[in-house]
Amino acid sequence: MKHLKTIIIVLVVGGLGFFAWKLTDKGGNSKLADHALSDFAIKDTASIDKLVITDTDGHEGVTLVRVGGGWTMEGGDCIQQHLVQTILETIRHVKVKSPLAEGAVETVNKQLTAHHKKMEIFQKGELTKTWYVGNATPDHYGTYMLLKDPELGKSPEPFIMHMPNMHGSLNTRFIADPKEFECTGVFNYDPLNIASVSVRQPDSAQHNFKIVAKGDNEFGLFNNQTAIEVFDTAMVRDYLLFYKKVHFERHNYEYNDAEIDSLRKRTPYFTIEVTDKKGKSKKVVLHKRKYSYLKLDLKGQPLEYDQDRLWVFLEDGTLVIGQYHVFGKLLRNLDWFLPREPTL
Repeated sequence: MKHLKTIIIVLVVGGLGFFAWKLTDKGGNSKLADHALSDFAIKDTASIDKLVITDTDGHEGVTLVRVGGGWTMEGGDCIQQHLVQTILETIRHVKVKSPLAEGAVETVNKQLTAHHKKMEIFQKGELTKTWYVGNATPDHYGTYMLLKDPELGKSPEPFIMHMPNMHGSLNTRFIADPKEFECTGVFNYDPLNIASVSVRQPDSAQHNFKIVAKGDNEFGLFNNQTAIEVFDTAMVRDYLLFYKKVHFERHNYEYNDAEIDSLRKRTPYFTIEVTDKKGKSKKVVLHKRKYSYLKLDLKGQPLEYDQDRLWVFLEDGTLVIGQYHVFGKLLRNLDWFLPREPTL
């Protein structure tokens, strides 16, 4: 009996030790602070020059660095600036809503160990704070968070944090998936810098067209190598304006590699290729996107293809989702530029 009690005591002590080790990280400053730390906010966010965000959900994690007046990935890749500004806004305005009830500290610590987003904040090249961001409180008016200081160590207690006048969890503001940060621009051209635009419909070649800039307000229009002699120059000029700002909506999280390969082998809906005046080309391939659920038309008949979104293969082969609201204005055919018959 005494032997059994000894085993139980050893297991309990070992479990607590493992928990403490997990909570305080492996390596680095692994000590616990002498008292609870609640100084999360940094008012001078202009001094922040690097953010490292990871999570316990298996994402790759991101390292964001300040370059001049903006932010990039550590390797220099373009990122969406508004996402970083959202993080900086949170760092500046976050406040303690309340401490935890004494009986809840151990439970929340365990939850934070198992599931959290970790953000390391660097100011002028030095790590100054590390946030562990957990789930929202049951009423969704606060978020469980724990602070680690590089000198003092990790706080033994989390706090319920919030931003005044905001309802919802703060953890949605911290993204550890690099894809979500990537710039979404597909075409961002000054029309004066466009040398040519080629739009092809593989199953309707009679509608293909290519616009070639010959000079200021002077264009050539072609249909499958055949020059079109009479067309509306104003319509061509207006069409090129559509390429100033074209962005995709989101990355693909639906198709696996096999499904992507299968889609790639299908006949495209449209193929668009733009070449600038420096000779650099960018091509995207668009496919119709099938509904994954039952959707009926106005007559009650099932619709096969999504009426709002389509698949887009980018220049590098990445599959993303675009909106017809954005891409639809590019999906014209040759007739769009031809003179209209006068109406009575």
